[in-house]
Amino acid sequence: MTDTLSKLTYQTFQQGKSIFGLTHKTISSRLLNLLHPPVNELKTKPIEPKILLEIQQRLNQILETDWQDAEKGVYPEAMLFDNPWEDFFRYYPAVCLDIPKIWELANKKRYQDFSPEIQTEGYPSYYLQNFHHQTDGYLSDMSANLYDLQVEILFNGSADAMRRRILAPLKQSLQAFSSTPAHQIRVLDVACGTGRTVKFIRGTLPSASLFGTDLSPAYRRKANQLLSENPGKLPQLMQANAEELPYLDN
Repeated sequence: MTDTLSKLTYQTFQQGKSIFGLTHKTISSRLLNLLHPPVNELKTKPIEPKILLEIQQRLNQILETDWQDAEKGVYPEAMLFDNPWEDFFRYYPAVCLDIPKIWELANKKRYQDFSPEIQTEGYPSYYLQNFHHQTDGYLSDMSANLYDLQVEILFNGSADAMRRRILAPLKQSLQAFSSTPAHQIRVLDVACGTGRTVKFIRGTLPSASLFGTDLSPAYRRKANQLLSENPGKLPQLMQANAEELPYLDN
């Protein structure tokens, strides 16, 4: 009965996030189209119902797998309900206020506009973009604060469930090192962003030494803030380009 109730609670939690994400996107899109019509009218056609059904079925499968992995002990069941509520209530108004600026940049195709105080020197050209629904791209503290919430909305509340899909294959791969003491296991997250995935890895491998690299100082600050809330040794985060990692080969 307990497992049944827990699963029902999880499903309700996920459905709530999904409905919220869909509602947010629908309302904000309609308001912006009304208040700020696109400069160039785009010719679009509705998505076919069978494609929408397939997308929903795939999402349901992701959530079912998420539940099953927790039930099998791949990671703690509590992880299923991990949600940054403090950030949600603090930053959701800022997400809404940021939408008109994002809309304007997208309409005018100004994908490389940054605030004057943002330092852009030294980054690869592909990184200096703001088209992922973040004012100032990946390079401001506000972007880092809004990122996880915006991604959850973008994926209708399934972003964390998708992140956790790496945990089962990670634990399975580490069985090859079963003779190695747990504290000597080292795991690297390349492009760790705000640290949500690293946090889930820590919950799954509490004794392992964790490392993360990311190009954004702002996102690493956010990651350090998030990861410092967990007990145990802090992961080591470094600024690095994925093409030139500061580690020895192999």
